[in-house]
Amino acid sequence: MRILVLSDIHGNYDSLTLILEKEKYDAVWFLGDLTDYGPEPHLVLDTLRDLKPEVWITGNHDYANAFGVDCKCGEKTHDLSVYTRENITQKLLSKEDLQFLRTLPVKKESKIYGKDYLFVHACPADPLYGYMFDFMPECMRNELGGVITTDYLLFGHTHFPVLGEYNGMVYLNPGSAGQPRDGDPRVSYAIYEDGKFELKRLDYPVERTIEKLRKIIDRKDYLERLISILFHGKV
Repeated sequence: MRILVLSDIHGNYDSLTLILEKEKYDAVWFLGDLTDYGPEPHLVLDTLRDLKPEVWITGNHDYANAFGVDCKCGEKTHDLSVYTRENITQKLLSKEDLQFLRTLPVKKESKIYGKDYLFVHACPADPLYGYMFDFMPECMRNELGGVITTDYLLFGHTHFPVLGEYNGMVYLNPGSAGQPRDGDPRVSYAIYEDGKFELKRLDYPVERTIEKLRKIIDRKDYLERLISILFHGKV
């Protein structure tokens, strides 16, 4: 069984479709945040529905769109998230789409191939809004130390890919499949096969995505910042 693990697509249909074209997979796990920032959240949602992911967790942006609350994202991108939510996502998603987003869980615990898995978007203690970065070891230890009964922890949210082990537990963040922020503009995802995870990167036609943003964003300052994030892979 070859599983494609995705997170944080953020309306980037171009990157998603290229990943799906390039990779072979038998199943998909999605760790949340298909909405905001990008130009085509409706197409991303339609594609994910067609894929029927075995695991599908809501993200803080998806939750914000579904329930009309704040996404509580980082200060550097909060205004961009609000603007794109109001001017792109909310205009392109139907009432039925939003109702569907309301049905998604904030976390999932499963036994897969005889092992215990915990899936969250952000972190175990705060599944929607917490942050775990591998360059903040104390934060990682505090969060991972609270996960006692799982063999695998899968999360997203930070847009930073990471794969590691803590006290016998494997933890994985596949990074962002639509808006990387770790300094590498290539989209990031993971493959699970033969009992092992592998982080992967892929170039995609970023200019195509940017051209779509140019056509729908009338705030030059916001447009320039979104373009910079996509081109440079950092905020």
